[in-house]
Amino acid sequence: MTITDICNLALSYLSKTQIKSLDDGSVEAAQCKMHYDHCRKMLLRNYSWGFAARTGSLAKVNASVPGWDYVYKYPAKCLSVQRVYNENTVDTKLLEPQPFELATIRESQTVLLSNLEDAWADFTYDVDNTEIFSEEFVGALAHFIASDMAINLTGSADLMANNYQQMQAMIQLAKTQAAQERWRPEEKLSHYGKARFGGGI
Repeated sequence: MTITDICNLALSYLSKTQIKSLDDGSVEAAQCKMHYDHCRKMLLRNYSWGFAARTGSLAKVNASVPGWDYVYKYPAKCLSVQRVYNENTVDTKLLEPQPFELATIRESQTVLLSNLEDAWADFTYDVDNTEIFSEEFVGALAHFIASDMAINLTGSADLMANNYQQMQAMIQLAKTQAAQERWRPEEKLSHYGKARFGGGI
């Protein structure tokens, strides 16, 4: 599945002409090029998709912000942070989330603020490789793009609303699928924590 394939799927939902590429010179291609990347990033931020889930240690920044003990560099190509934790809090990261906050320092540097030393983060990565998109994400993205393009290409508010609803339905399906493929103990994550931080099981 390529970007062009996803855009053609979106165009099919609007009963519009298929494109050969985002640069083929057609009105449809211009609209797809305008909306594709914005919709992709918005959809990735909207839900914690498994293929886009990443975990990594955070790098400290030599700076201080009142009210917070540590300042960390925002992860590269991160679209959203779900949780911040360290070796001492990993076992309860789902049940007892640790506070964190984003800020901008030095005019343009985005940082993550936390009271945890040697912090790690679970976050959504800015995945642009279409080959690893899940089927539910592809469907949701195509409907999202179609919804965004509907007025410009068809003038139909009904098509815009219908495709947006279909996008939401695909997200709900993805949540159902994720629930079936993921299991976590309700109270303890000690095995996960030990494995993540290099300890024995």
